[in-house]
Amino acid sequence: MNKLILMCLMATLVLSSCNRKMGAIFGKKKDNLEVVNPEFEYFSAKAKFKFDDGEKSVSATANFRIQKDSIIWLSITPGLGIEVARVLIDTENVFVLDKINKQYYEYTFDELSKEFDFDFNFQMIQSVILGNLVEPYKKQRVERSENYFSYTASKGVYLFHNFIGAKSMKLEKVKVFDEGTNNTISVNYSDFVLVDGQVFPNEISAVIDYEAETKPNTEVSISYNKMVIEDAPISFPYAVPSKYEKK
Repeated sequence: MNKLILMCLMATLVLSSCNRKMGAIFGKKKDNLEVVNPEFEYFSAKAKFKFDDGEKSVSATANFRIQKDSIIWLSITPGLGIEVARVLIDTENVFVLDKINKQYYEYTFDELSKEFDFDFNFQMIQSVILGNLVEPYKKQRVERSENYFSYTASKGVYLFHNFIGAKSMKLEKVKVFDEGTNNTISVNYSDFVLVDGQVFPNEISAVIDYEAETKPNTEVSISYNKMVIEDAPISFPYAVPSKYEKK
């Protein structure tokens, strides 16, 4: 259960009225790639997601709450309408409640990265959920096509191939390649919408492609049906019942 929940997050882990001219993707000095990222302090959302790793296939409802750059909270409810899991992510750790098996899990990001063979961190997870650039633009060479501006950024053994929509001014595709394992995460964003003047993707689909032939690909899709930029602070309830076993 814990791997199922975490993989949904990692893979994972938004605008016709907001279009700008193609030339406006750069700042006045032509050295700053201006990708539209949503501004907020507190955000909540409800979404449908599907998960398939070749062995398990799950459909469920997920409720998200975010305090920007600080906390991500997730509640997972399958078709029966009963919460089966709850996740709390802060800048250092990931906490998971498995309510079906009455167990809980605690990971540092170092432990999580070793578990899944990818260098996960809070900003990466937040970026995937919101459709933001995972690795920001730093004057890399930008290639222009009819539909995209694209560039490649590197960080350690990872290569980030980013594709920014010429009309949406949003990240529409990103492919993360691990040169150490040859594993790849590909994420696509579409159906961009306005929420209180901020742009979010309504649809997110992700594929984790493992180089090892014995490990099947993992596919995750998220479809938001409600997004709210909150006017006041919101809560992030997470408590471990005394009878739960740590795993």
